[in-house]
Amino acid sequence: MSEESKVELSGDSLSLADLVHIVESSDIASIKKTVSEIVNVINDPESSAKQLKDIIELDPPLSAKLLRLANSAFYGYTKRITSIQEAIVCIGFDAVKDLALSQKVSQLFDKYDKIRDYSRDLLWKHSVAVALFCKLLYRREYRELGENSYVAGLLHDLGLIVEDQFIPILFSYILEKSEARGTSLYQSEKEVLGFDHTEIGGAILAGWDLPDELVTAIASHHDPLRVGGDFAKLALSLHVSNYAVQKAGIGYSDMPRIDLPLFDQCRRQLNELAGSKINETALGLILEEVEKSISVMESTGWFSHGR
Repeated sequence: MSEESKVELSGDSLSLADLVHIVESSDIASIKKTVSEIVNVINDPESSAKQLKDIIELDPPLSAKLLRLANSAFYGYTKRITSIQEAIVCIGFDAVKDLALSQKVSQLFDKYDKIRDYSRDLLWKHSVAVALFCKLLYRREYRELGENSYVAGLLHDLGLIVEDQFIPILFSYILEKSEARGTSLYQSEKEVLGFDHTEIGGAILAGWDLPDELVTAIASHHDPLRVGGDFAKLALSLHVSNYAVQKAGIGYSDMPRIDLPLFDQCRRQLNELAGSKINETALGLILEEVEKSISVMESTGWFSHGR
């Protein structure tokens, strides 16, 4: 089925496997190779900056977008950057890695239709904010790099894009149902489809050669307490980041229909796992930095011209 095709089936006749099969031959799958290669480079302690450079340079449109943003006021580098190698030297490996991931993932959000309070533009802003928040949570509270924290934020709502693109009538009905009843979006998805956007995203990304920790976090970010072992921290952190960004109203928000008691449980469990003290003050400081970053990104064309 072509990318333009739409699946308009009743909730009873649509399966999760149907959607995954359709996505595998769509434009959504086109980012799979580059995203998985970048993620695997940043998760490999033996990898080099040259490997990242080589991946980016094989994708000329990505290289062009990255260089344009590397030269923006957001990074504040006065000398003009003219190559990926120079970008890595001037603004750093970490910044180039995040830029490459965000600009590749942003291709999924190239649709400007609005459905009720939802649009891909708003969802993109929300996703970037969650990525920034989750990364800062790892750096500030856990004193860890959190290699998968940023991309987890970028991709956590992939399932919503799939619903929007391939089952728009059902998706509109789900949004309407959620708003009318004051329930969370994922609860309405469960009632209509039998599964939700976290399950869609997890099922798709399971075939992308990504770390299990990352796929698990995305597949469970509305039910992170079920995740145990080494994968628990990222799943809990992604939920906390998503909640904080939604509460602040950055981009698309499902507030006030998200679960406050669950958020508090996740925060307490993270403090036990990481030996951290994640309280309202700590989260507020992270949010303040995220809001500043989003504001500068908006003023330098990140959201209006970066895709």
